[in-house]
Amino acid sequence: MLTIERPLLNQILNHLQACYPLEGCGLLAGDGETGWVTAVYPIENSLHSPTAYQMDPTQQVQAMLDLEARGWQLLAIYHSHPHGPELPSVTDVTLALYPEALYVIVSLQERAVPVVRSFRIAGQAVVEQTMKVVQPSDKNCV
Repeated sequence: MLTIERPLLNQILNHLQACYPLEGCGLLAGDGETGWVTAVYPIENSLHSPTAYQMDPTQQVQAMLDLEARGWQLLAIYHSHPHGPELPSVTDVTLALYPEALYVIVSLQERAVPVVRSFRIAGQAVVEQTMKVVQPSDKNCV
């Protein structure tokens, strides 16, 4: 399960809305034991495409080095589907190269009401995962 505080989810949504009508992407880092997200790393989509994404390699490496230096783990890779559903596409499944990470997909079909879902993708298997959104004060209760 992935647990994310509302301000971090808002950071993701703001980033993806700013990328619209192109796909946006980034990484989520945090505690691998609990699945608690502690950081969002927005990364430029070097394809600048409305239907595909590829993370800027320099920004991706910088993010990975930073999260490792902080003792965090890569929890999830997120991206948007500006005009499509919040389900992994065939391309998403084919290019899912990090089976240990979750894949968070945000549909912006209705921009005022983004839909966010999380999946584990390993090989061709796609399994939806629980994603819990909490208020910052809830961390003490977990």
